[in-house]
Amino acid sequence: MTMKGKHIDFHTVEIDGMKINFPFEPYDLQIAYMKKVLQCVKEGKNGLLESPTGTGKTLSLLCSSLAWLENSKAMTQLARMKAASNPNTDMISAISGELGVRNKIIYSSRTHSQLSQAVSELSGTTYRYMKVSILGSRDQLCVNPAVMQASSSREKLNMCQARVKAKTCVYHQNVEKHKDRPELRDNQIMDIEDLHKLGKKHCFCPYYMSRELYQSADVIFLPYNYLLDSKTRKTLDLDLTGSVVIFDEAHNIQKLCEETASVSLTLSDIALAIQDINHISEDLGEPSSSFEEKPDLTGAKDINESEMLAIKGFLLDIETELDNLMKDTKTVTKPGTFLSRLFNQFRLPNVQHTLDLMVNFANSSSEGVMSNKGRGLNKLSDLVYALFSEGIKEEDLETVYKVHINKEEKSEGGKGFLKSRSETVTLNLWCFSPGFSMQRLARLGARSIILTSGTLSPLAAVEEEIGLPFPVQLENKHIISASQVWCGVLHSGPDGTKLNSSFRSRSDPKYLSSLGHSIINIIRIVPHGVLIFFPSYSLMNSTREFWQSNGLWSKMEGVKPIFLEPQRKEALSSTMKDFYAAAKEDRGACFMAVCRGKVAEGLDFADDNGRAVIITGLPYPPLKDPRVELKRQFLDDELKKAGKSALQGITGSRWYSLEAFRATNQAIGRVIRHSRDHGAIIFMDTRFGDITARQSLSRWLQPFFQTHSQIGSAIKGIASFFKTDSLVGKQRQEIVAQQTALINKNRGLKRQRIETQVDPIADQDEVSTEDYQNRGNDGEQARADTIYATSSEGISFESKSSTSGSVFLAPKPVSKDHFHRKKKLKIAVKGFPTEMNTKASSCDENKAQNSQVTEVKSSSNSSSKTSTDEAHDIAKKYVSHLKKTVSTDEFTLFKTAIKYYKSHGDLKDVTCTLDTILVKYLVSKPELLTGFKVFIKKEHQEEFDKFCDLTMSLAKDVIQVGDPNETLKAEEINS
Repeated sequence: MTMKGKHIDFHTVEIDGMKINFPFEPYDLQIAYMKKVLQCVKEGKNGLLESPTGTGKTLSLLCSSLAWLENSKAMTQLARMKAASNPNTDMISAISGELGVRNKIIYSSRTHSQLSQAVSELSGTTYRYMKVSILGSRDQLCVNPAVMQASSSREKLNMCQARVKAKTCVYHQNVEKHKDRPELRDNQIMDIEDLHKLGKKHCFCPYYMSRELYQSADVIFLPYNYLLDSKTRKTLDLDLTGSVVIFDEAHNIQKLCEETASVSLTLSDIALAIQDINHISEDLGEPSSSFEEKPDLTGAKDINESEMLAIKGFLLDIETELDNLMKDTKTVTKPGTFLSRLFNQFRLPNVQHTLDLMVNFANSSSEGVMSNKGRGLNKLSDLVYALFSEGIKEEDLETVYKVHINKEEKSEGGKGFLKSRSETVTLNLWCFSPGFSMQRLARLGARSIILTSGTLSPLAAVEEEIGLPFPVQLENKHIISASQVWCGVLHSGPDGTKLNSSFRSRSDPKYLSSLGHSIINIIRIVPHGVLIFFPSYSLMNSTREFWQSNGLWSKMEGVKPIFLEPQRKEALSSTMKDFYAAAKEDRGACFMAVCRGKVAEGLDFADDNGRAVIITGLPYPPLKDPRVELKRQFLDDELKKAGKSALQGITGSRWYSLEAFRATNQAIGRVIRHSRDHGAIIFMDTRFGDITARQSLSRWLQPFFQTHSQIGSAIKGIASFFKTDSLVGKQRQEIVAQQTALINKNRGLKRQRIETQVDPIADQDEVSTEDYQNRGNDGEQARADTIYATSSEGISFESKSSTSGSVFLAPKPVSKDHFHRKKKLKIAVKGFPTEMNTKASSCDENKAQNSQVTEVKSSSNSSSKTSTDEAHDIAKKYVSHLKKTVSTDEFTLFKTAIKYYKSHGDLKDVTCTLDTILVKYLVSKPELLTGFKVFIKKEHQEEFDKFCDLTMSLAKDVIQVGDPNETLKAEEINS
C-alpha cells in the first residue's frame, strides 16, 4: 500500500451535479446506490441502503461520500480565502460559523478484517490522498509483551491504562517522538497490520499512534462498538459534529445496539471485588521493607480509605439482599430501576471517583496474567457506569431495561460422589431497545447516519426498531442474471417424507434419514464446495450423531469430505484453510455450519469455495431463552402503550420471525460473492415455501425462487444448471481475474484523469454485426476487464460522463460500395478494452494507440454484394431483438461468447452460453436461438442445428421445473 510514483486510471461520472471518480465505469446499480449516498450527505439525512453482495457496495459508498467530502473541503477553503480578502465583519462572522464544523467520514464495520478490506478498496481510488486513520483494539495493535499476555480484552485495557498513567510503557512514551515519521506524515494508507508492523519495528505504540492520527483525519475507520459503546466513545473523545457516520454490514446493528447497552454481574464478581478491596487495604497499610519490593502505589495516595471501606460495606449488604431474594427461586425478573435502587450508594460522585481509583490501582499492581486481582472491581465499575453514566435517566431504566436474575448450578470438577457443585447468581441488566443507543449517538451532532448492508430488508422494520427517521432508502437489485443462480425449496425427500425441521419433527428418525439422503443426492451433482447450514449447534451435533449411527455420514464422506464449524474461535482459521484447499479438488468438500455462527456471518466462499448453500431449517432464536422471552414481551407491551395494533408495529412474534430470516439471508449470502459468481441456493424445509417466508427472504432472490414438491424435479434443475453454467463460469472467473489484476495495479498509485470519448456519429441502439466467419488474428479484441463495466485502462475518452447501460458502441457507417472488396471494418465495443501499444514513448502516442478500435477482416471474398447485405441486415435485426429481450448482463455474456467463438472456433463456447441465457425465453421466442445461426461458421452449422433441436425439446422441462404455475416470465426475471 505504498505509493509507487505511477498513475491511477479512473472514470468520472456526474451524479446530481457531483463529479465522482470511480476505478472503472460504474454499473447502473452502483450509480443508483451512489445517488442515494449523495442525497444523504448533501442534504444531511439518514439513510437505509441495501445492496446485495457483489454489487460493489463498499467501493460505491467510499467514492461517493469522499467525492462529497472533497467538494466540501474545497468549499471550506474557498470560504476562508473570501473571509481573508473581505474586511466585512458581518461576512467574516457568518463564514466563521460555517468553518467551525470540520466534515469527515466515520466508516465503521463489524470486524477488523472488514475494515482492512474497506481500507484496501480506498487505496485503489483517486481519493487515497486524503488523511486516513484506522482505529483498532489493543488485541490488534498493542506491541507491549506484558500487556499482550493478558487473558482477556478487559484485562489488556486496564493493564495498558495503568502503565500509561504510571508512565512505565516505553512504547507509549515513544509515540510523540515518532508521530512525524514520513510513513505517517505523507498520508500513506495503512491498515491495522501495516501500522502494527511499523510500531513494532520502531518501538512506538500503534494503538495510541492511531489515536494521534485520527484527530486530523478526513476518514476514520473503526469497529461498531467504538461508536455505540458510550464508555469507549467517551474514552476516545470522538467529535461527531458534522460527520457522516457509516455503519457498513449493518444487518446485526439492532442486536449490537442492545448488547453494548447491557451488562452482567455475578455474586462471584462481587466477592472478588470485596477481595480486591482487602488487598488494596493491605497494600496501603503495609510498611516498606528494604528486603521486599513495595508494590507500585501510583495513585494510591488519592484513595480515600474511609470511602473505600464504605464501598466494601455496600457490597456486603448487596450480597445479603441478593441471597435472601434468591433463596427460594431460580429466576427473578424486575424493571431496570431495581438495580439502580440496589446500587443506589454508587450514584454519588465521590463513591464513583474512589471506585475508579481502586480499579486503576488494582490493575497496575496485578501480579500476572493468571491473577484475578482487579477483575471484580472492573466488573463492578462496568455495571455502575451502565446504571449512572451521563445520559442515563431513571425513566430509561424503567422503560427500556429489564433486570433478570438467575441462579444456576455449576460443576466444580471431580467424579462420582467426589463431584462438587456450587450455585452462582447472575444479575443481568438487559436493554431491549436498539434505538436507545442509536438515539444517544444521533444527539452528538452527526450530519448523517447511513446504515447499509446486503441484507437489511425489511427496511420498515429496521427503521422502527432503530427509532430514527430514515428518509433516504434503497433496496437494490442484484447484479447477477438468472443464468447465475438456481434457487428452490424442496418439500420432500427421496422417500416422500416431508422435510420440516420444526421442533416436532427434528428428532424423527424418518425425517433425519430423508434429509441425509436428500443431501447426498444434491452434493453428488454440485461441483466443488457445498455449505450446509443448521439452525443451531445442538441440532447440527445431534443430526451428525444420527447420521453416523445409521451409516449416512460415511456415505456423505464417500462423496465429499466433510468439515464441521468449530465452536472455538482459535480453531476456525485452520479448519477454513483445510476446507478451501479441499473445495478446489475435483471431489470438492462439504462444510457444515450454523446460522448466526462465525462462518454464516462474515466468511467468504466465492467461486469454487461455495457452489451451493443448503439451508436445512429456519434458524429461530431459542424460544425458551429468558432474553428472547423478555424481548417478545417488551415489544408487545410497547405496542399496547402506544395504542397500536399488530399491523401498525412490530409484535414479539413478528420480531421472532424476522430474526430467523435475517440469519437465513446472511447464510445465503455466502455463495454469490461477485457479479461473475454462480451457485445454487437450496432450502430443505417446506416452511420456506410459504408465501410469507418467501417474501421475508432477500429481495434480490425473489425472481429466481422455485418450489419443488418432488426432489427429482429439483435435482434435474440443479444438474442442468451446473452442466451449462460451469463452463460459462470459467469464462466469468477469467474476466474477474483480469479486473482484480487491474484494480490491484491501481492501488497505491498517483492520480491521472482519463476522460470518456464517445464517437458523436455512433448510434447507441446499433451494434456492429460484421460477418464472424473469418478467424483472422488481426486486431483480435481482448475480453472485458470488469465484472460489470468498462475499465478505463488503456482507453482514451473525451470529457463526457457516461451512465448508459448499453453494452456496445455502434460502429461508424460503412459504404455498401466497399462490401465486394476485402476491406477492414471498425468495430467499437463498449465494455471491452482496445489494443494498446505498450511501447509508446509518450503520453500522446499512448492516447493515439488507445483510440484505435479493433479491426476484423470481412470474409466476403466468395460472396456477392447482395448476399453480404442480406446477412448483415439479418444479423442487425437479430441483435436488436436479442438486446430488447435479455438483460444487460445476459447481453454481456452473449458478447463474450461471440468473442470466444471467433478467437477459438469452439462451438461449445457459444452453445453453452446460449443454453444458459436463452433457455427461459425459448417457449415464447424460439427465434432467439434459431436466429443465431447467422453468426455460425459453415463447418459448424449442421452441429448447431442439432443443438437447436435438442435445446428446444428440453426447454419446457428446464423452465417449468416443479409446479408449472410457479414459472417466471422472462419479463419478471429481468425486472
